[in-house]
Amino acid sequence: MKRGEKRTTLEILTLLPGLVNVVAKALNPDNVKLPEGLKLEVERVNEDRLKIIIDAEDIGTVINTINDIFACLQPLLKLLSKGGSS
Repeated sequence: MKRGEKRTTLEILTLLPGLVNVVAKALNPDNVKLPEGLKLEVERVNEDRLKIIIDAEDIGTVINTINDIFACLQPLLKLLSKGGSS
């Protein structure tokens, strides 16, 4: 991490077995190039926990990235709330 960069770590806990892989896939869309100065890591901690690390040059970019992450997860959450995991 460069001096002055902001780092934020989010952890997502899933309650269904195997869901962590679905969440990780939702956060790793194909053919996406991140803007310069932004680094995003999505790593599976274990079978029910996912860690997301955001490194950015400023806090505004961190906040926008968190909003983007939640936007990516919205369709999955809607599907699960309708019983789409069965």
